[in-house]
Amino acid sequence: MNKLILWGLVALLCIHFGAGQQKRCIKCEFTLGDIPCIQSTVTCNTGEVCASIKGKAGSANFITKKDCVERSRCGVNDTTSWGHLTYTTSTVCCEEDLCNSKSEPHQSESGVGVIRFSLLAGLTALLCFFLTKIL
Repeated sequence: MNKLILWGLVALLCIHFGAGQQKRCIKCEFTLGDIPCIQSTVTCNTGEVCASIKGKAGSANFITKKDCVERSRCGVNDTTSWGHLTYTTSTVCCEEDLCNSKSEPHQSESGVGVIRFSLLAGLTALLCFFLTKIL
């Protein structure tokens, strides 16, 4: 019975550590054309993913922004005006750490978060396995 309780705690630790991992993304304020911008790394809030947002007027891509966004913004196209210029923005999201550092991130296949096992949780499980053999 004690071993069953111990394994239940290990499972909870694995889920807790895996689900608590937050994504890190590249942040880059709007930049014009292909001009490089000053980038920093940010940690997303719960429910956010990494994104690259491209602004286009006619056939010319002219602005880019990278940051964390709410998952509901993924794949959304908006029309915005600035002065007399009207442009369309498109948001492409990705799920992995720093995945928006590339010029074209891979679009997310699923909007459902995946429970990941962390190294710490795995080592905890291994330690508990050895403790159950000793006890």
